[in-house]
Amino acid sequence: MKRIVSIFIVLLIFCGAISAQSSLENFANRWWYAYLEEAALPLNITFAKSDAGAISLELYSPMQSSDPMIPSSWSFENDTLLISHKRLGLKMTLVWNEEDSSFVGLFRQGLLRTVLRFTPAEGMFKIVRPQTPQPPFPYRGKEVTVERKKAGVRLSGTLTLPNDSGKKFPAVVLVSGSGQQNRDEEIMGHKPFLVIADWLTRNGIAVLRYDDREVGGSKGPLETATTLDFADDAEAMFDYLYHCKEIDPKRVGIIGHSEGAEIASIIASRNKKVGFIVMLGGPGTTGADILMQQSGLILELNGVPHRLADRHVEAMRDFFGVMDSAQPADYEKLFIAVCEKHSEDLTKEERKQAALGKADAMAMASQMAIPWMQTFVKLDNRDYLKKVKCPILAIGGSKDCQVVPSNLDAIKSATGGKAEIRLMEGLNHLLQHCTTGAPNEYMLIQETVAQEVLDCIIDWLGRIKKK
Repeated sequence: MKRIVSIFIVLLIFCGAISAQSSLENFANRWWYAYLEEAALPLNITFAKSDAGAISLELYSPMQSSDPMIPSSWSFENDTLLISHKRLGLKMTLVWNEEDSSFVGLFRQGLLRTVLRFTPAEGMFKIVRPQTPQPPFPYRGKEVTVERKKAGVRLSGTLTLPNDSGKKFPAVVLVSGSGQQNRDEEIMGHKPFLVIADWLTRNGIAVLRYDDREVGGSKGPLETATTLDFADDAEAMFDYLYHCKEIDPKRVGIIGHSEGAEIASIIASRNKKVGFIVMLGGPGTTGADILMQQSGLILELNGVPHRLADRHVEAMRDFFGVMDSAQPADYEKLFIAVCEKHSEDLTKEERKQAALGKADAMAMASQMAIPWMQTFVKLDNRDYLKKVKCPILAIGGSKDCQVVPSNLDAIKSATGGKAEIRLMEGLNHLLQHCTTGAPNEYMLIQETVAQEVLDCIIDWLGRIKKK
């Protein structure tokens, strides 16, 4: 799932002018780029030269601001570049490498220590998303508002319709993954639902996508909301689409991504009007299993030894056992005890690598106390899948580390072999071609949704239409 604990680092950018030095002249107006994996942030540095000849260092965090800001201090002596900002606790010690024109060294901020490499760049880092559709569009679009008055929910979305007049179209509702998403399911500059909606509508299929509660134009209680509440929201959007005059009610389905795929299963298990569902990176087991699989794999992708990642997973297994017999107010004390049990023979560094320290236990306790999480870990999508009678297409990436590929086998088994399963080689959880599949790659990947995924959906919908 996309609900991943991230490190958000606010990098203020600085430029401090000093008198031009001969050792800096070769750097004037040149750019360098680095990627801070732990925070999924690109960084840039450049040495700007004023009309008066003074050279200033500018450090940029382009995902956060396009403006440079001033460091507490910086210097360049003996091929060593020092950058400091006292208020943020930010320090960089970088050494110039003439051979490949790079700056390499240590980045420090708070508890974070990591090696950072700045390589030559043409300018400030820019997000490139070539698949994002641009107008004019060869189809119609209209704003939609659906209210669930008793629940205090108002959902806003966009319905795109092919231009063919007088026809009734097949249609889908797009349901996003965990965490509050806008109607494009926007993440790190990617807009996967916009890409999917555009492709489907160009191919004759109407698409309704909507903002989740408290995002964009949608409103509704969020603090106590669970997956089951979000399923009610999605079903309200499905019912709206089902009754639209432009839509063929016999060919209306749901496409869900991640948690949205589970929601599609929940709705289809109880609503016979659902004509089909497409599960993108969807679960085939319990939320607890999903989180354990995800946590262990991501730790290993981040360089943690397998034995320590296993320790973390076993601790999580105990966490979920504690949840069944304890009150949220007791989670912190019990989780700390679980962490201590699973790390008593580890060194301080190993405990940190395995994320089994006291701070880790407190963070886990806080997360597990959220109503959404308490419901999610106990939900077993197999309970819903075995009740689904309509056609199912389940697509997963071979390098998905958030909902691992084995979930496809679980979906196949839960549906008695009826679901059509597609494992896409080399794709991650967002269904992009990738290197490792780790979430910290998402921002750097230009592709938003692999074309073979889009083609697979169209091909499958065409085949079930003929049955």
